[in-house]
Amino acid sequence: MSLDIHINDDAIFIADSHIQKNRDALIYKLNNLDSIRQKIPSQIVFLGDISNLLVGKIRSSEIINEKLIECIKNLKSQIIYFEGNHDFNIKSVLDSPTMIIPRDIQPVIARYKNKIIMLAHGDIFLDQKYEFYINAITSKKMISFLGCLDFVSKGKIFNIINNKVKAKEIKYPRNADSIINQRISAYKNYIKSLDIKVDMVIEGHFHIGKIINDKDFIYVA
Repeated sequence: MSLDIHINDDAIFIADSHIQKNRDALIYKLNNLDSIRQKIPSQIVFLGDISNLLVGKIRSSEIINEKLIECIKNLKSQIIYFEGNHDFNIKSVLDSPTMIIPRDIQPVIARYKNKIIMLAHGDIFLDQKYEFYINAITSKKMISFLGCLDFVSKGKIFNIINNKVKAKEIKYPRNADSIINQRISAYKNYIKSLDIKVDMVIEGHFHIGKIINDKDFIYVA
């Protein structure tokens, strides 16, 4: 999807910090950008999974992410936030002027000078099983149900879910090269269907941290 997004020269891209209690160094860095950098960046692009579990309209989730939410609201940069599979339905907590990009319209086409860049969190072009799962948990009906359940259980159900998410280890994938090849191939097929020329693809989700100079475009994992 093409939106009116123009990437600035000093833009910062951040993905998959999975902030939770005792893993919140990013909040400190964002709160102290003026002392860490000579100049505050004019634009910050969050590429999803910034929180380890942030679901808007589930009160317990909003409470444990209060510091992150307040931090983002106080940033003086333009904020573009791509929802991930750990942080979604966040328009209720991060409203205007933050630009929220929901998963169902990703990837998004942006521009940097005369270049075309494709941006996404990254959990797209996967299998049907995953699509069914992610569409189910991010649906309005499911979020409404979980919000009611959270209220009735006084946060107990959410804490059980959150503890399971916290226990999951976040690590560099052993099959990173294979994932990269699959992702490049998936994007090539998608771009071919659009009949456009893309110069760069930037996505998160897979915790890889590599830049690949493919013959068709630069792929930033």
